Amino acid sequence: MAALAGCFGAGLLVVAAVALIAESGLLVGVVLPGISVTVGLGVLAGAGAVPGVAAGLTAAVAGAAGPSLGYWRARRGGPSALRSRRGMPAAAVRVLRLAERRPALAVVLGQWFAVVRTLVPRVAGGVLPYHRFAVVSIPVAAAWGLGTFTLGCLLAQGSATAARLVAAQQTTATVLLALLLLTVVGVLVRGFVRRRAIPGGARPAADVADRPGRRRHRR
Repeated sequence: MAALAGCFGAGLLVVAAVALIAESGLLVGVVLPGISVTVGLGVLAGAGAVPGVAAGLTAAVAGAAGPSLGYWRARRGGPSALRSRRGMPAAAVRVLRLAERRPALAVVLGQWFAVVRTLVPRVAGGVLPYHRFAVVSIPVAAAWGLGTFTLGCLLAQGSATAARLVAAQQTTATVLLALLLLTVVGVLVRGFVRRRAIPGGARPAADVADRPGRRRHRR
C-alpha cells in the first residue's frame, strides 16, 4: 500500500512539473495559470498526499524551467506573432514596447502575474541575451514557484490570508485573460472588416501587369 501511495505521489509530481513547464514554455499559461498547479501542490503537501520537500523542489525547478523554454522557443522560432502590432490596442502595444525597452524589469515583474508570465519570455527572447535573461528569470521564477507552493501549504492549514492572496491572483489572471481575448477578437474583427471593404472584382495593378498572357507591344 505504501508503494502504491509513493507511485501516486511521484506521478502527481511529474504531471505538475510538465504542467508548470508548459505554462510558460508552450503558451498553456494563457488559459491555465501555473499558480493553480503550485498552490495545488502546496495543498497536497499540507495534506500529506505528496512529500513536502519533493513538491517544493518541483514547484521551484519546473517554475524556473518554463520561462527558459519560452525564451528559446521565441529565439529559435524566428519572428514571433507577438512582434506584429497590427490591430493591437494602443495599451497592448505600449506594454510590449516597455518589455522591449526594459526586458529585465519586465521579466521580474511579469513573473508574478498570470498570462504576462507566459508572454514576457517571448518578448525577451527577441531582445535579451540568454545569460542576462537567466540571471534574472531563474531566481525570480524559482522564488515564485516556491512562494506560491508555500501559499498552498498555508491554505491547507486554513490560513485566511493565504486564501485571500490566492483569490487575488486568480482574479488578476481572469482579468488579464479577458483583456487578451478582447485583443484577439479585435484583431480578427478588424481583419474581417478590411477584407469585406475590398471590392470583390478589384485586382491589384501589379497582378494585372504581371499576368503571363499580357505582353507589351512595341511601336
